[in-house]
Amino acid sequence: MGQGHVAVEGLRGLCRLLAPGATRDGMVARWPDAPVWPALVAQADAHRLLPALAATLIRHRLTDRLDDELVPLLEEVAAWNTGRNEGLRRQLLGLSRAFTGAGVVPVWLKGALALLPEDGPASGRMKLDLDVWVPSLDGQRRALEVLDRLGYGFAAEQMPLYADTQHYPAHFHPGEMARLELHRSILPARHHALLPPDAAADGIEWMDWEGTRIGRLDAPSRALCALAQCARPENSIRETSEVPLMKALDFAGRIHADFGGAVPEGLTERVVQAGWAGCTRPVFTLTERYFGIPSPLPADDRLVRALERGLRHPRWNLAVLAAGSVFGVRGRSLLRDPRRIAGAVRNHLAQLRTPRSHRPVE
Repeated sequence: MGQGHVAVEGLRGLCRLLAPGATRDGMVARWPDAPVWPALVAQADAHRLLPALAATLIRHRLTDRLDDELVPLLEEVAAWNTGRNEGLRRQLLGLSRAFTGAGVVPVWLKGALALLPEDGPASGRMKLDLDVWVPSLDGQRRALEVLDRLGYGFAAEQMPLYADTQHYPAHFHPGEMARLELHRSILPARHHALLPPDAAADGIEWMDWEGTRIGRLDAPSRALCALAQCARPENSIRETSEVPLMKALDFAGRIHADFGGAVPEGLTERVVQAGWAGCTRPVFTLTERYFGIPSPLPADDRLVRALERGLRHPRWNLAVLAAGSVFGVRGRSLLRDPRRIAGAVRNHLAQLRTPRSHRPVE
């Protein structure tokens, strides 16, 4: 097998192992061949899924099927990520108590939800930051005061850049594990048709966690929020194909955990009514092919093709995607600001010289 073919088999094998509905017997029956494992691990690393792979193999008691040199590496990765997540959980709890003490009940979003169960830190989910939503403007002001009092800071020069976004500038604390993003809304205003803030607020599930009151979105809103991390109407296939598979796995996991593995009809209707069918069809097709979640819309394998073409023929893939960008939204934005064209060309030539065939853009 050629190197590109092995890389594709590694990607597919990784996704089969991590599919939310995968069973131990099913994993064993379709166990990747030994030559594929280096590529499989490389893909897990590239897509921020190495801790998830480690946790999955340990949980299903499958490490005895691995190369002896790989087992201690995966165990160390799992332990490192668990330790980091335990720190994040403590940070999450401290922030929750500080917010509620100021009369603000935080609504935690995205990966933060994986930290809520006691065994959540060992789940294998990597987290770079914590996202919290406070629906009211007054609550946001009080939350910002809490962050300031706790010693969280942000780069003041970044404030104008975030004036019209869904969250304030990221706040950092020198003694904490992760940055915090305080959301004005869950998605940018231009995407509220998919997940309207009022509807999301009406469906918030309030709960007592470790002695403090917090909130989370209801199941349909959680799924839509996860889907929006994988696709946006203005994105080209190139931009979507550079989203780490971790985001697609998050969406697949939501559908598996909250809806028994099938996208509910109401969620599909919302996607179509919001005008998102075109950009989500490739994502639905990917989660069906890779993670076993049946697509509720007609197949569109452009995203799968782009991912796998990038592994087989990285330079050719960059040329194809660049051509698509020229005639898409990105190309039109460059024409509106021609000063950016030279930089875009330099960036493309640099990628052609050293294509990253297995690593998505950060």
